[in-house]
Amino acid sequence: MIRYVHSNPRFEKMLDAMRSSEKMAVSAAKKADAIIANIIRNGDSRLSVFGKFTRHGEFRIKNCIKYDIGKGYRMVCVKDKEDLYLLFVGTHDDASAWVENNRNFTPDSSRKNLITFHVERPDDSDNQVLTPQEPDYDDILISRITESDLKIVFRGLLSSPLPR
Repeated sequence: MIRYVHSNPRFEKMLDAMRSSEKMAVSAAKKADAIIANIIRNGDSRLSVFGKFTRHGEFRIKNCIKYDIGKGYRMVCVKDKEDLYLLFVGTHDDASAWVENNRNFTPDSSRKNLITFHVERPDDSDNQVLTPQEPDYDDILISRITESDLKIVFRGLLSSPLPR
């Protein structure tokens, strides 16, 4: 159960930059905003219902949650007891570099520059999670791959005899 969501000015600045950037970054920022709003509105739910986690998760930081917000962008958070810390939002490569540079991150709710949101406790009738209607960018690309594309890519495997 999440009671508080903590952000910081640096995270807010990254998210603002994405909102006013190119088309793909704007779309990812909207998805990040929807995830954050859903967490604040419905903190009693599991965090995985609010957005898509990355396929391989994140093990370099303890209790780290990495959301795949589409279009090659990620949002990095850390859960500590009843607190969720929003730490980084940006491209996949930038997120990976940020996590690598912050391997020993430990959350601290006493930091002065934190922006704290108190998680609401909705009534059961209002407990609806908003899901973004836009399909995931990776899924769109995979759906466009044809059998002939695969034959071209794996041509060497198809024309080589199988080893015995």
